[in-house]
Amino acid sequence: MQIIGTVLLCLLGLFVALLLLLLFLPVWVMVGLRYDQLTIRVRVLFLTFTVFPMKEKPQKEKKPAPKKEPQKEEPRSPGKRFELSFSKLVQLVGDAAGIFKMMLGALKVRDISITLPLNGRDAADTALFYGKFSAWFYSGIAVLQNAIDLQFDSIDLIPDFAGENKYRRSFYCKIGATPFIMLVIAIKALRMLQKDGLLPGFGSMAKQRGGTKNKKGKPQAGQAEAGQPSEGGNKDE
Repeated sequence: MQIIGTVLLCLLGLFVALLLLLLFLPVWVMVGLRYDQLTIRVRVLFLTFTVFPMKEKPQKEKKPAPKKEPQKEEPRSPGKRFELSFSKLVQLVGDAAGIFKMMLGALKVRDISITLPLNGRDAADTALFYGKFSAWFYSGIAVLQNAIDLQFDSIDLIPDFAGENKYRRSFYCKIGATPFIMLVIAIKALRMLQKDGLLPGFGSMAKQRGGTKNKKGKPQAGQAEAGQPSEGGNKDE
């Protein structure tokens, strides 16, 4: 029995160590777009599996379900609604922006490859659109690089005057993140929203706890009167 217990403890320790190792190893999501065909794959260590598109399973013939008699719905008691004032809305937007910034800072985007044909109504319109789009596109990339860790492999903007390159449209990138860091960010986000009272239900629970503490701290009227000696008893003595 002791040998079996030791083996089980070793297996449990290996399982916990593997879970901790997976928390600190980066997970990569590979996104690819070939014209209109989107593929999404996830890689952990040396394991890679496809998330989209999923393999279609053969559909089984469904038997017609027996008809059930309609049940009468019981009237529900109105619960407490979460009231959102303007000040709470502003605070919620600020917290959401901070959380979003932390999440973007934890992401790494690698091997970005973009091929994008650009065309207009005619050759002149295509040339004008190509110049405007290029200025907007590269300015947007410069802004994004201040918030996200981006590394580009190739960017190919093609002025498609004759409309012959529309099928060359493609996009590829790898998005990486460490699960432990994302978990810490999620806990910080929940604490931030709970502290500001922006999570429905948490504010009322805190108020109820505070009310019960106040009730326990205050002595009841009967107990206070019973604890104090009466004036008539002191006089008689």
